[in-house]
Amino acid sequence: MSVPPEGASSLEDFVGDAEFCIDGGAESLLVRGHGVRHGEVVRFHEKDAVGGKDVRVWHVSQHDGGYVAESISAF
Repeated sequence: MSVPPEGASSLEDFVGDAEFCIDGGAESLLVRGHGVRHGEVVRFHEKDAVGGKDVRVWHVSQHDGGYVAESISAF
């Protein structure tokens, strides 16, 4: 489950340069990078720094009034 950017009201808030936190229970993970709309999800490329190398790719979607971020294979 993810916490959207402050004041996020739609998936469009994950498009472009953005950051959000993944709620991992005891600890949260800050994810920074760049998102692009891809059908019903935003394909979000986590970066190691602004404009840096890709670390991981996420699919962010809306679900039950919130947002879900799933790490996916980039192949």
